[in-house]
Amino acid sequence: MTNINMIPLDPVKHKNLRINVDRNYSHVSHQNMTALLASEFLQASTNFPIVFVKQPDTGKFKSVALLGLDSEENVVFANNKIHSNYIPINIRRYPFAAGAKNAKEDEMILCIDENSRLLNEKEGVEIFDENGKPSAATNQVTTMLTDILAKDAATDIFIEFLVENDLLQAAEVKLTLGEEGERKLNGLYKVDEEALNELDDDEVLTLYKRKYFPAIYAHLASLSQFQRLLQLKSNFTPE
Repeated sequence: MTNINMIPLDPVKHKNLRINVDRNYSHVSHQNMTALLASEFLQASTNFPIVFVKQPDTGKFKSVALLGLDSEENVVFANNKIHSNYIPINIRRYPFAAGAKNAKEDEMILCIDENSRLLNEKEGVEIFDENGKPSAATNQVTTMLTDILAKDAATDIFIEFLVENDLLQAAEVKLTLGEEGERKLNGLYKVDEEALNELDDDEVLTLYKRKYFPAIYAHLASLSQFQRLLQLKSNFTPE
């Protein structure tokens, strides 16, 4: 597994780089979760369990889609196969990333994983055109990343609301894994339905006006996808 090295895209250093598009998204084959925007919850909920995890460096919660049940295990994108009809945008954007958290396209720093196996100088999609300007494909990526930044900020506000109103609780996830027997998954959080039902009218109105209810119920419905991960895991062969 190659270490990621995101650096600012340089029109001189990277002028000849091309990208071989990987439709199997093998760069996440050893990744058991991926960050998920609240705006993606509805589409993602039919494919992945959507949960909240604490970031070890900040203690803040982030929303993620689970791709596997063990560390570095991915049973959804593995062995050159995709077992999903929705691809989270944080998987699709690779090998690009936004280097500055600013939702203004003219101020965003476009970065690229210099160690990505998708990069070469012979074939694939051009990053810069013959004049050294960003190609049409690169401009599309810039627009996509700008949109991600804005929606990521909105997701943070959504999660802050959940935390401030004590709506997150540790998820009691117990799974039966064949010969391994019962396994409890730790470090996962979900919306507390009882606390949600006990919110006062003002908080409920805020949820309604901010259009948070669809994301909350999509998250809760997605928890049934743990069984799907179990089924995929039963047929999974590590690479």
